Amino acid sequence: MSLTMKEKILAAAEKRVRKAGFAEMSFRDLASDVGIKSASVHYHFPTKHTLGEALVDRYAKNFQAALEDLDTGTLRAALNGFVGLYANALVLTEAICLCAVMGAEANGLPEDINRKTAAFFKANRVWLEALLEKHGIDRAGDKALTLVAALEGGMIIASASNDKTLFDKVAETALQATIGSHTSKS
Repeated sequence: MSLTMKEKILAAAEKRVRKAGFAEMSFRDLASDVGIKSASVHYHFPTKHTLGEALVDRYAKNFQAALEDLDTGTLRAALNGFVGLYANALVLTEAICLCAVMGAEANGLPEDINRKTAAFFKANRVWLEALLEKHGIDRAGDKALTLVAALEGGMIIASASNDKTLFDKVAETALQATIGSHTSKS
């Protein structure tokens, strides 16, 4: 199935934002990336603001779909899958989680984009909190927040250091802090 031009623009925009940030992305660059004129990018996304909203919506929808596909049979399998989604978003020196980039640029972004970015993080925390509660983990909400923050920060540190092992260390330490000595088979 071939991508529509709108999907191609969103894919190019995601790649650029994850590598260099939202502020650095231009419609001219996107047009060059997908082989169209800048005016054609504006046809699909009249403003950078509308493109940013669509970009976060698309990323959040894809991430949520991946969450729904995770093996939640055991707590460790589900958490390993969750960490894997973040690990897959990390491409050293080239890309980190789109919403990590958007969150870092929050002070300069329109409120609608910030609201959608915050909703992405909240959806991740809610999913994790429900999982942790299901498995009897105390302070599930606090631990969900800490795990998401650790994974996002771990990606940034690993990318800046060009060392994926730093992400792996942060992730494992955060998982241990989240589940402690929990051994439930449920």
